[in-house]
Amino acid sequence: MARVQFLNCPPTLDFLSQGFYSTSIQVIPMTFSAKLKIQYDSEWTNTYSHSSSYGDEMLPEEHITMEIPAEDLTTTQLFKFFSNFLRAIGHCEVGIMKGACGTAFNEFQTQDDMRKVAEEYDLKLAEDYAKEFRKMQDEIYDLKAKLSRFEQPDNPNYTDAEMDAMDFQEWKGLIPGSPEAVKKNCKCPILDNQEMPDDRKWVNADCPLHGKVQ
Repeated sequence: MARVQFLNCPPTLDFLSQGFYSTSIQVIPMTFSAKLKIQYDSEWTNTYSHSSSYGDEMLPEEHITMEIPAEDLTTTQLFKFFSNFLRAIGHCEVGIMKGACGTAFNEFQTQDDMRKVAEEYDLKLAEDYAKEFRKMQDEIYDLKAKLSRFEQPDNPNYTDAEMDAMDFQEWKGLIPGSPEAVKKNCKCPILDNQEMPDDRKWVNADCPLHGKVQ
């Protein structure tokens, strides 16, 4: 980085009467430096009136200072530095990882930003996992229906598995009483369906998603 200083430069230039002014430029080199320092200070005083073995295990004072050049630190390097500091003052690895995840994934972040981070580390958001789970359920219902028809080729009626598959397709993957279905105005029981398998859910007739009455 360089700073440019103009010397002998008049406030205005009068080209008609005075001619051109001579201007000299002096380039003064400058350097940039930055440091990041974190400091931890603790004191412990034994308040017991008598000697205690517990007090012997405590340090009366502890001072930890960590410093790092910060001119060109990346975000990853900064978090590495912070994690080293947290480890030095007694935090465990799992706690440090939870703290980093809590910074990345919380209600104050946008879903798009969280999805970008999740995809970079081969993770899935709960919303995306639910979609994948519904897709797999659809495939399972379809396979069960085909298997039941293979086992009962002469059955003139729909098999139970085929009926379940058709119901699931009509539900568009929204299980009765599930949080996703409730957001779509599902009126089926919620608590009663929590312990029920997906193909044995309780359904209200007047539910706009799962009921028979439209």
